[in-house]
Amino acid sequence: MILLPRGNPVKEKIDPGKINLPEALRKLQSGTFTGYLRFETKTGTGVVIFEAGSLISALFEWARDGERLVNEAAFERIFEQSLAGGATLDIYRLSTELARSIHALLHGEVLYKGQDLKLIDIKALLAKLKEDQMSGCLRIYTKEHVALIFYRDGNPLGFFHDGSTDIETTAGHSMSVAREPGAKIDVLLATNNGEGGAVNLLQTIDLLSVWQKIQDGVVRQRRTQVEEANRSKEVVEKDRQQKVLSLLRGTAEKHIGKIGVSLVEKEFDKGVPLGADSLSGFYERLAKAAKLVAGPSAVKTMVEEMQKGLGAFLK
Repeated sequence: MILLPRGNPVKEKIDPGKINLPEALRKLQSGTFTGYLRFETKTGTGVVIFEAGSLISALFEWARDGERLVNEAAFERIFEQSLAGGATLDIYRLSTELARSIHALLHGEVLYKGQDLKLIDIKALLAKLKEDQMSGCLRIYTKEHVALIFYRDGNPLGFFHDGSTDIETTAGHSMSVAREPGAKIDVLLATNNGEGGAVNLLQTIDLLSVWQKIQDGVVRQRRTQVEEANRSKEVVEKDRQQKVLSLLRGTAEKHIGKIGVSLVEKEFDKGVPLGADSLSGFYERLAKAAKLVAGPSAVKTMVEEMQKGLGAFLK
């Protein structure tokens, strides 16, 4: 799971399946947006980062195993999962420095993950960061909140927590997360990409083509699912028809012999919708034909037994 503070919300809980996502991304570009988009889907999480209208990062992390996809592969999954339904999109505004820092962290290295904060010697950890002149952050989080403490060359740079748009110099809310029950800590190393100069993915990836390809794939998949469902219904209905025919044939043979079987098959071949009302016509036609070869009492008993047997079967 990609854990990031929420930043300053622009829009939250949007259904991305109802949006033309390439067009929406172009609008963020033209509006020189700086911040990130978070896609929560049934299979994982996607994050897209903008810096002054430049799309500098796209990442998708699978929930099942934490495997990550980047750039075009990430957009394919984000588009696919958005169109599949059940996804939500949140958009948060950030400062340029913060957007770059998050970009560097997401593509960086995880040194330690999910450590119980109570079991960590924070002073020793901070001393290690300073000694090794590490650049990255400490991510402190609970189920409800996330805070980042940024470091550059081993020195504390600032804090980022829910609702903030820039790297802050006072601990405040960030430290309150550390005091929450069950707080955990990750140690992350940043890549050099946080220094700016990242490639604008809107210039290197044809998002409209990717979107169209995924849309076409979703349409084909849904069509296949409908066809398979229809075939399954046909198989079930055919099996049901055969069971009904078998019951009718057996009952007819029991009461009026093999001629009854022939009469049932003849009337059944005319088409018999399987419902109480539609079967009444079948019974009338069968009884009329059967009375030519059997007595009224036998025919009546046969039809009554058929009605009783099929009534229980068709419930």
